[in-house]
Amino acid sequence: MASNYHESTLRKLSGKANYYVVVTKPPQLASRPKEVERRSTGTSDAKLAGKLKHKITQDIYSEWNVALERDRFMDIIKQYWDVTKVGHSIEEIRTSGPALISGEKVVLIRTLMVRDLITIGVLNELFEHLTLEEARKVRIQADFRWGEDSPNPYPAHIQQRNINEGLADKLATKDATTALNETGCPTILDLLPNYMNDIRWQKITHKEKQYAPNYIKNCVNIIGDKPIDQILPKDAHSIGVTLDEAGLANSTIKTYKRHLSNLLTFAREKETNDQVIPATRWIETNPFYGVSMNAYGAEKRTWEALEDEQLFNLFRFDMPPSDRLLLSILITTGMRLDEAALLTWDQYKVDKEGLRYFDLSAGAIVKNDAFSARTVAIPDSLKIPKAEDGRLFDFRLDADGKSSKDASRHLNERYIHKIRNGEADNRKVVHSLRHNLSGFMSNLSPQPASEEMDWVTGHGMEGNIKQSERRRTYKQDISVRKKYEIVNRIKHPWLA
Repeated sequence: MASNYHESTLRKLSGKANYYVVVTKPPQLASRPKEVERRSTGTSDAKLAGKLKHKITQDIYSEWNVALERDRFMDIIKQYWDVTKVGHSIEEIRTSGPALISGEKVVLIRTLMVRDLITIGVLNELFEHLTLEEARKVRIQADFRWGEDSPNPYPAHIQQRNINEGLADKLATKDATTALNETGCPTILDLLPNYMNDIRWQKITHKEKQYAPNYIKNCVNIIGDKPIDQILPKDAHSIGVTLDEAGLANSTIKTYKRHLSNLLTFAREKETNDQVIPATRWIETNPFYGVSMNAYGAEKRTWEALEDEQLFNLFRFDMPPSDRLLLSILITTGMRLDEAALLTWDQYKVDKEGLRYFDLSAGAIVKNDAFSARTVAIPDSLKIPKAEDGRLFDFRLDADGKSSKDASRHLNERYIHKIRNGEADNRKVVHSLRHNLSGFMSNLSPQPASEEMDWVTGHGMEGNIKQSERRRTYKQDISVRKKYEIVNRIKHPWLA
């Protein structure tokens, strides 16, 4: 970009003893036509000033590059900034405490992301203006916002360009001091392939296995690819601090630590140093064991039931019949979103008494417990169209065969977010309908037994009463008739 700037000159200014480097500012940075930048050489010696001219000029050009880069970044930020929804101006966020810690660009992007003011496409455009370190911080947040899965923080088009420019190695490695490995101990990434091939993964979901390497690689981005015998408990805290600054929830930070800790446990139990006789373990203990991450990240958000007025507003929307059917199922039955979104027509049944129900008794994909594998009674207020073949809904399936992520995004963005009562009312989501049904049952008079309500919604435990205690009292799923009598007592005027 410097080649597009005006050439500098060396001048002595009126009343000044020293020589000055003078160069005309680019129009984007000038407050008036032909405004110039003057920078003293600090010397009145013409020969010495001539030698200093080039460096001073390059310093000026570099400062302009940064200023123009920030201006292009800010142009995008300003385009999507909504003071009403954010609650603060751009300048207030830029000068806030988090911005001083994580960097203003990171915090500005994070602010727009958490309020759903930008899409993944806009984020990819903003990545053009981030340093590698800034990109890493933003990518951690984006991974959980949009489900990306890439150890390289930049989007694909920037990755390809960097490869073309010969920068792949720089992006793939951590900008940290390389540990001196005197013992020849394997590093975290050395052990990752063996760990991912371990038998433990045969009993864990495909999605968990898919994302585990990325969690571990992001930890490596923070603490470096250390030999495992050099990893210390403080490294867990370094991970916690970095992810906390990136705005992640406490439960998510614990997930990062858990995945790297599991690799270390694997190494302690199954990896040995065969270079000595007899062979010894590389590590005798897991350095992350017992390290608390409770101090890092925000607490898990809880969801609130919708108010009656919000329920009326929700079902007043003009919406496709399939969306209305799914929302109606959720509010009248208390099913989990994934349970409902995955329903097939062969699960829709009528018993010998003529009572309609959904049959989940073969086992629920969402929760692997006895209360999830159940029958779901359908109240009279829920109108079901004529049965067809296949699935009731066509939401996209993820790697584990679930569809709640796609369904949740669709229903929240199209309906639920629009009925919230302002920015502070941010705990209302499609999952809230399940809370509504639980509340409706609790308000019935007489109130059903807690065990009966758990069988209706598929909750595994209530308070301190564990599943095993419930099973001793209720040997099997309660009857469709009993569930029907409970849910059919609940009135749903918003469906009328």
